[in-house]
Amino acid sequence: MKTSMRREFAPLLILMMASAGAPAGERAVEAELHEHVTNAFINPGKASSLPRVLIIGDSISIGYTDPVRHNLKGIADVSRPPVNCQHTGYGLANITTWLGTGKWDVIHFNFGIWDTHLLDEKGNLMSASIDGDKKRPKGVIRIRHTPEQYGANLTKILEILKGTGAKLIWASSTPIMYRTGERFEAIPTLNRVAADLMTSHGVAIDDLYAFVLPHVKEWQNPDKCHFNAQGNAQLGKQVAECIQRAIAMKDQ
Repeated sequence: MKTSMRREFAPLLILMMASAGAPAGERAVEAELHEHVTNAFINPGKASSLPRVLIIGDSISIGYTDPVRHNLKGIADVSRPPVNCQHTGYGLANITTWLGTGKWDVIHFNFGIWDTHLLDEKGNLMSASIDGDKKRPKGVIRIRHTPEQYGANLTKILEILKGTGAKLIWASSTPIMYRTGERFEAIPTLNRVAADLMTSHGVAIDDLYAFVLPHVKEWQNPDKCHFNAQGNAQLGKQVAECIQRAIAMKDQ
């Protein structure tokens, strides 16, 4: 294989290996895909007259950022922070940096999966496959953020985002299918908290959870959290359509 071809396919190979080799469970969720080379972090370099869009989110959003750009080519300039945006606490600490000083027309944002991580007494992520109270090992003292903490953090983030004047779109968190019982319900619970908050503030909701759920067997990786190429393409199409509607509404 020529050097140029190796460089072209390196990002895809790295992401494929990261997905295939990741253990099931929380460690897969924690995978730092942003440490690898990926087109998601290649933001538009030159200013243009197109609307400016910012995508904020964890590794799920990293997966669909490039497909969104493809779908909005010639329609909008799509950027994202050069990191995995993790949980609401991390988001609250970094949101002003991610926003920068430029003007955004649309901001599509999500936090949630990382907020449901189980932590030990040292604040470290617990190991894989923790599905309910009966299987929780000793030493687990808390979920990263309770629904109340999550809602409080998200409220503060939302107030900052509203101050940008951008059209806001909240994305619900996608399902983690290896979880069962109480742990499976953690994501829907936070989605309900977020939906109530966004509805009360008139923020549009891109319900990616409902969009993905009927197709998880086709679209998710074996880790049952992240998405394969087909899934990312479908998510990218869905997110792009929501953003395009927001742009049209902003222009009215």
